[in-house]
Amino acid sequence: MARIVILLAVLAIGFILWFKFSKAKGEERKKLRTTLIISSIIAVLVVMAVTGHLNAISAAIGGLIALLPKFTSMLRYLPLFSRIFQTAKNHTNQQQGQQSARQSPAGMTKDKAYDVLGLKPGASKEDIIAAHKKMMQKNHPDRGGSDYLAAEINTAKDTLLS
Repeated sequence: MARIVILLAVLAIGFILWFKFSKAKGEERKKLRTTLIISSIIAVLVVMAVTGHLNAISAAIGGLIALLPKFTSMLRYLPLFSRIFQTAKNHTNQQQGQQSARQSPAGMTKDKAYDVLGLKPGASKEDIIAAHKKMMQKNHPDRGGSDYLAAEINTAKDTLLS
C-alpha cells in the first residue's frame, strides 16, 4: 500500500512539473528544466530507499567514481571528444579577452587570420583567395575536415578581405 501511495505522489509531482514546464518560456524554462532533473533524481533515490534498493545504487555510484579517472584519461584518445575539448578551450580563451586590439567584427585578429591561412601580413587579395581555396580543399567537412576548421578558415578570409 505504501508503495502505491509513493508512486501516486511521484506521478502527481511529475505531472505538475511537466505542466509548468510546458507553459514556461525562456529563462524560466531553463530553471524549471534544472529543477525537474534534480527533482527526478531525488524522487528516484527516495523510491529506491523506500523499496530497499538504494544499496545497489550506492555500490554502482562508488564503482563509477573509482573508474572515473581511468575513463577520463581514455577520453583524450577519442577524436570527437578531443575536438570538443579543444573547441571549449578556444572558446574560453576568447572570452578571457586574449586577443589583440586589431579585431574584425567576427572576433578574429588579422594576425590570427594570416596564421590560419598560412600567409604573411600584407598579402594581396588574390593570395588570400588562393590560400582560402587551398585550405578549404584540405579541410572541408565533406572531405573529412571539421566544421570548426572550415569556419575558422572562412572567418580568416572574411577578416582579411573586409
